[in-house]
Amino acid sequence: MEMLINLADRIERFLQRVASLGAWSFIACIIVITIDVVTRKMGFQVPGLGSTRLQELEWQLHTLLFSTWLGYAYVRNAHVRIDVFTGGMDAQRKIKLELICCLLVALPYLAIALPYSHSFFMTSLLQGESSEAPNGIPYRWIVKFFLYGGLILVAMAVVNVISRCLVALYGSAEQVKRVHLPFAK
Repeated sequence: MEMLINLADRIERFLQRVASLGAWSFIACIIVITIDVVTRKMGFQVPGLGSTRLQELEWQLHTLLFSTWLGYAYVRNAHVRIDVFTGGMDAQRKIKLELICCLLVALPYLAIALPYSHSFFMTSLLQGESSEAPNGIPYRWIVKFFLYGGLILVAMAVVNVISRCLVALYGSAEQVKRVHLPFAK
């Protein structure tokens, strides 16, 4: 059980670091959106940054932000959760349900999605894919890498939650106290 706690702690620290770095894309996105709005309303363009490039950069920065935060959001229980079914459950039942859902839904989904997202990224990289717009952003494989990387982070988060659920269900009283499961409160 100690190994599972240590693994979960290391994964959570890594996810937190990635999310902290990815959070800077939010600032960049605000700047890009501001430049795009101001230049369109004023009727001028920044050389090399037309409206098409700026709008493509906006959605790429949104993708980066979403992808780098998705795994950490799951670990911290900051994602959308429908508590209609679990609202009246005690902590043990919530933990069991989470574990079952991780094993029967999340892991099979990731087993299918990860290979496809890897192929999606690699095809784009090997083809040197760029924007379809003549004045769009080159290197579209970068944003596709973040989609793939985001799923890897989600897989890590699922391993984290499974580890913590197992410790919460089968660990000693001392180990259970060290497990952080915000959804089980």
